Amino acid sequence: MKTNFLTKEGYEDLVQQLNEFETTKLPAVLERLSEAKAMGDLSENFEYKSALEDKDFIQSRINEIEELLENVEIIEEDKRKKGDVVDFGSKVTVKIEDDKEYDVIIVGSGEAKVNDASQLEISPESPLGVAVFGKKSGETVKMRLATGRKEVKIIKVK
Repeated sequence: MKTNFLTKEGYEDLVQQLNEFETTKLPAVLERLSEAKAMGDLSENFEYKSALEDKDFIQSRINEIEELLENVEIIEEDKRKKGDVVDFGSKVTVKIEDDKEYDVIIVGSGEAKVNDASQLEISPESPLGVAVFGKKSGETVKMRLATGRKEVKIIKVK
């Protein structure tokens, strides 16, 4: 089974999300489902179909989080590489093939997300993560994509 690497913050966030889904969101949607069933004919019951879709989404997310937490390894702050080497928690500025610069944060497998257009969180398993993880500031590496390879310059590592 694959080990899922998570930062302490990422682990705590997933545990909190799981708790919220199981104690608040799932019971609320099950109540909506029960109320919609009581309305009668389910074939044209929009409330029932909507609640059923919401239940499926919530249950899917619960399963996904439980799977991530099943075989987790917390990346301890003191074990992260310091300096200009890209590691978990690193804030990295990269330039992809003479395009603009991007700021990314290296996070664990289940934590990657886009907070807004200016802050991307990527895992070491992503194409960009594979290319830069363990490399140093100033290095130029190749990122492998389905459409070919792109050159990536590591501008800065914090």
